[in-house]
Amino acid sequence: MIIEIWTKEKYSASEEAALSKRLGHAGLAVEAARLSRLYKVDGDFTAKEFRNIASELLVDKITEKFSLNGRPHGLKGAYRAEVWLKDSATDPVGETVKEAVEEFSGKTARAVRFGHAYYVACGSELKLRHAVGKTLVNEIVNISRIEKI
Repeated sequence: MIIEIWTKEKYSASEEAALSKRLGHAGLAVEAARLSRLYKVDGDFTAKEFRNIASELLVDKITEKFSLNGRPHGLKGAYRAEVWLKDSATDPVGETVKEAVEEFSGKTARAVRFGHAYYVACGSELKLRHAVGKTLVNEIVNISRIEKI
């Protein structure tokens, strides 16, 4: 199950501006941007347990929201870029969250991996791929994929 967490819109302007600026340095004209954190939790948890892990453990209820089935991004004609650490790379955030999930739920997660999703409205998928590769991905340790949403 992938738990996706994002900052509520009334608090997210600075992180979205920073992402737009970062991609802009790579030559991409960004119309709008959103971002989120992804936690891929592999374990025998019920849907209710996943919701509890997200809402009670991983989310700051004041400034963040979560989804278990994709973020309602609100960007028309946007792209979604996911960036994850390769399985061969050590994932200290994932390992820490795995331990926290086990302490919180009393159940063992087989693995937890951490990543990011970037939602970008722009005019060119080719330029987006270039900008993501140049600014958000280290090909030695990351895997990524981009899709039109």
